[in-house]
Amino acid sequence: MSRPFAALKASRTRDNGERDPNANEKDDAEAELLRILTRRLRAQGRDVLEILGDPPDLNNLTSAFWESEHGKLMADLRPRIERMVMTGIQNAGNYVPIVWDVAVIARDAVDWAAEYSYRLVTNINSNTEALLRRVVSRWVETPGMTIGDLRKELAPAFGEYRAQMIAVTETTRAFAQGNQIVQRELQSAGIRMERRWNTSNDELVCPVCAPNDGKFESEGWTVPEPPAHPNCRCWETLGVRE
Repeated sequence: MSRPFAALKASRTRDNGERDPNANEKDDAEAELLRILTRRLRAQGRDVLEILGDPPDLNNLTSAFWESEHGKLMADLRPRIERMVMTGIQNAGNYVPIVWDVAVIARDAVDWAAEYSYRLVTNINSNTEALLRRVVSRWVETPGMTIGDLRKELAPAFGEYRAQMIAVTETTRAFAQGNQIVQRELQSAGIRMERRWNTSNDELVCPVCAPNDGKFESEGWTVPEPPAHPNCRCWETLGVRE
């Protein structure tokens, strides 16, 4: 029996009681993204199956359809990703006792959110298209395969698990980016602070993230930054290595 989604997600609190300074905001943002993405992917799935037809024809899914889907996802994701980056920046002020240029910080957050959201949405739809090509081709080549079979094979692309994976991963990424923007702004002012990798240090921490726990970036991480993988909930903090 599979465990519910919540049981598969790492805690935002370390085993010593130290908590992710963005924990509450991340939980709220993650839940909002999950609701939005679940609704959007389900709607996309209904539209895709209707437009494909019976028998399914990939030519029915025109470039205009995918451009429309891109626009819908961008409208859903970009403002929320931007807000997460800005929240991460604002919260950094609670544990980094240094003032920075808010105008520069805001500009960098908006620019990053716009560029990254575009790449994220493009990737989401490209992966969906690739799956559609494989599944429809197999349907055509497999005698006896029904439209019901097609629907079952396509269901994961438009389901809640995929929506949650994206929500968790991109929440981690956006808040980490906020830290990095603060770090760069401080460095431009001659103040050097390093990012420290944090995990919950429990049984859910994966072999990729576990070796990074508590380490500053100059000590060497297994990957450049969180998220290290889909569903990663690790977090960064800024500090000075002793």
